[in-house]
Amino acid sequence: MKKLILRERVTDATAWKGPDLQNDTSWIYHLDAADIEDLEYACEHVKREELRWGEFTKEQFPLPRLSAKLADIDKQIRHGRGFVVIRGLPLNKYDNEQTRTLYWGLGAHLGQIISHNVKGDTMAPVTDLALKNDDPNRRNNTTNQILDPHTDLADVVMLLCIEKAKEGGISSLSSSVAIHNEILENHPEYLEVLYDGFYHDYRGYGPSGDPNEVTETRIPVFEYNNGRVNCAFAKKIIETGARKHGVPLTELQQAAIEYVHELAIREDMRIDMMLEPGDIQIINNYMTLHARTNYIDHDDGRKRYLLRMWVNLPDSMQLSPDFAKFVRRGIPAQEKTTETLAGAAV
Repeated sequence: MKKLILRERVTDATAWKGPDLQNDTSWIYHLDAADIEDLEYACEHVKREELRWGEFTKEQFPLPRLSAKLADIDKQIRHGRGFVVIRGLPLNKYDNEQTRTLYWGLGAHLGQIISHNVKGDTMAPVTDLALKNDDPNRRNNTTNQILDPHTDLADVVMLLCIEKAKEGGISSLSSSVAIHNEILENHPEYLEVLYDGFYHDYRGYGPSGDPNEVTETRIPVFEYNNGRVNCAFAKKIIETGARKHGVPLTELQQAAIEYVHELAIREDMRIDMMLEPGDIQIINNYMTLHARTNYIDHDDGRKRYLLRMWVNLPDSMQLSPDFAKFVRRGIPAQEKTTETLAGAAV
């Protein structure tokens, strides 16, 4: 079946550029005293029920006052710019268990929180683990190195900042819809190969656990479905996928993915932000590429530390079934893992 390629510019809120938002902070949602009280009451409720984070549903974490704000956030994630930051969670008031309980509760109100590594973790640290190995499948969220623009494997990516770095660690976002517009205008010859897609490197977290396994089919960088442009992109995983598949990328394919990467990091396309402790960044994974600069941790031993969750939204009509099969899968837990597998990921 021939793929439907959008050959018209998208002009709605999803196709933003960084400079458009220079003087606009409507994507920041501030928690007020009533919101905090709502969260703390819900936290006490699950404690009385003897539940822990990872175990309870949104119904068991009632947020009557905050629900209107969360509904607006859901609307912005689905139909607006595709990203928000929730600001003002007073982490200094909470211990580790309370922090994770509050964070899990917010995620549960957005949708289904899914596994994002072969160990089955649903909440994982993004920090420099200082691992002394050169595993090529190691995920860069366990290092202090730069993270190139990419998408993950869920509808929504949530990041809670616990501690920022001494230097660096700036988060960058770019609209994959605006990137699609630029390709259409300047290099329409790239669209065909980007819609055809590429074999992706599973990096050891595929169905078999084989570190050389790649996807059975090509995964499109772009698809057009139900009036929406969706994106799945990770330059490194595409390139290593081609090598492991044994079929080198053509010059046109390589040029196309280089151009996507170039656009995502361009100053006139991206928005940069420093996440402060208590900030929660929430992005629509199919409309937003996310990246991070490298960083240096504090001299006193404090480390940049964020908690990540992957969330699938209920009643999502954004994706075609074939595209959704790969990009909403998370990284399913494997019954048996090795140290190599446990370290693999983005």
